[in-house]
Amino acid sequence: MINAAAKGATGLRRLSLPTFRRRPKPTFSRRHSRHSCVLIGTMKVIEIGAEFDGALLEVSQGGCTFRQASKFVLDRLNEVVLIHTEFFEIEGRIRAVRPEGYGVQFFGEVQEGVVDRIVEDYGFNVADSFLAKRN
Repeated sequence: MINAAAKGATGLRRLSLPTFRRRPKPTFSRRHSRHSCVLIGTMKVIEIGAEFDGALLEVSQGGCTFRQASKFVLDRLNEVVLIHTEFFEIEGRIRAVRPEGYGVQFFGEVQEGVVDRIVEDYGFNVADSFLAKRN
């Protein structure tokens, strides 16, 4: 007769739990590169009709970062807005709300030549502008 204690763990099959393949997180990539700038403009929240003065801190053909002139950035995620500058006017949707401003994705595209002109005339880092010294 075989002693069960003598058989030990070597005679038993070890069960393993199924492992789940972890998919790598998808990385976010933009279709258009953003350029630092300081361009005065307005952002109108379409639904409520409110218009806010501020500045574009980044611009690309597909979106921008808009910093409202007030000290407070309200949570306006997914609001439809109209961005107006001396170079263009375009509708978009707020996709990100950050302390430095609203990340806006345009519904259309700003022409590449317009972006190039903005960068040429107003392309510098906000830290070097009067906006950084106001608070």
